[in-house]
Amino acid sequence: DVNGVPGSSRSSFGVQSSNAAYQQVGSCRLFVAVAVCCISPLLFGFSLGFTSPAQASMEGRAKGSRPRVYPPSSLDVFTPAQFTMFAALFNFGALFGAFVGSAAMERFGRKRALAISAAAHGVAWFGTSLASDPALLVLVRALTGVGVGIGSSAAPCYAGEVATARLRSVVAAACQVSFALGILLVNAVGAYVTIVEASGETFTDWRRLSLLGVSFAALLSLIILMPESPRWLAHQGHAQAAKLALRKLRSGDTSAEEADLAGIAAAIEADRRLGAAMSSAATADVEQRSEVSLASSRRDYSLSDCKRSLVVSVGVIFFQQFSGINAIMMFTSCIVSQAGKVDIELYAVIVMAVQLLFTVVACAIVDRVGRRQLLQIACATMCLAHLGLSYFHTAQVHSLWSPTWLVPAFLCLYVVGFSAGMGPIPWVLLAEVFPEDVVGVASCIATTVAWVSSFVVCMAFRDLQAMLGLDGAFMLLGILCFLGFTF
Repeated sequence: DVNGVPGSSRSSFGVQSSNAAYQQVGSCRLFVAVAVCCISPLLFGFSLGFTSPAQASMEGRAKGSRPRVYPPSSLDVFTPAQFTMFAALFNFGALFGAFVGSAAMERFGRKRALAISAAAHGVAWFGTSLASDPALLVLVRALTGVGVGIGSSAAPCYAGEVATARLRSVVAAACQVSFALGILLVNAVGAYVTIVEASGETFTDWRRLSLLGVSFAALLSLIILMPESPRWLAHQGHAQAAKLALRKLRSGDTSAEEADLAGIAAAIEADRRLGAAMSSAATADVEQRSEVSLASSRRDYSLSDCKRSLVVSVGVIFFQQFSGINAIMMFTSCIVSQAGKVDIELYAVIVMAVQLLFTVVACAIVDRVGRRQLLQIACATMCLAHLGLSYFHTAQVHSLWSPTWLVPAFLCLYVVGFSAGMGPIPWVLLAEVFPEDVVGVASCIATTVAWVSSFVVCMAFRDLQAMLGLDGAFMLLGILCFLGFTF
């Protein structure tokens, strides 16, 4: 999962395959299914970045100097405090959605979980385009988070399970790039397309921008027409349905993968029979039950056996979120505007374009460089960026050298560090350091830590700015990044 946003399971892109299965070729329908699935992480990025171009209009912030020009009253809906809640409550919606999504994709299937996510997005974005009451807007923003949380659980799992073995790393990269593309897209469209003019000044028409979210949700709903994950069908014991789905997703001979799926279905059936045998033994004969249990015994792990792994993985995710990533993504335009008389929209789009570029770079290097090394490089880079932003605002107060381009330059440096290491690595570690028995519980803990931490950072960012100034706020974030480096 990119951007510190949780949800993907251990098996998403780690499906084991035989050499014969590795040679399989995907059908056109496979590529269509993956393309539709990638709309989910794109919607994630779109939803996260929406507040950046919309903030000025939603808060009724004036532009120009003589005279001051305000956005149309239909767009001015929030006080600064209300807007902060609007931005931050997204995180609790996503936390709830991540758990709903995990349950839904196991109970109803991967593609139906994605369809539920599309429905939540559609209702939320359509509601955003119409609502004027602050409380209602905050509510539909939380519903947007629910859609994101469900999608963040189901999308990587579906994409990884339908892809051929040869394409899984490409599909994983496509999901990450789609997320970064969503952030870039919402900033670019909000800055230059869905705009309204007032006395020569332009403002983002966030209501029309919301309708773009509705359009993406409609496209994501097409996932219901795609084949279900063959592996999920096999795990449900539906061997024939799994083979039919697999044949729609592959070109050529599928016998090798069909054999794998048949083995999964047979193992599931054997487990069910063993469970029935153990239940019968429990009621009939304790000794017989023990023999059945011992015959199938294996080493079972609990969370208490993995305390060090838990501290490491959750600690890295904590520092990932307290580096300030989601606050910076949500308030990019506001941060850039503090640099003075600059083209806010252009600089915000440049920052997001750099993030997209280095997300692609990260996909290429993440498996070639050591995890620890990448994390340390990322933390050092982000620390330097925060200290640079702190310097800029301090220099402005004391009339020192502080050209306006320093702000977008240091923001770009920050997203380079985050995209190259601190974004993807914590979730890769989570999948690698826990055994299968524990990874589900560990993922739940990590998901909770990530979304709650993101909520705290988003809610506190403006208060930190008010108490410490932007120089003090970025200094604090820099210190946290340094602590992450030493951790």
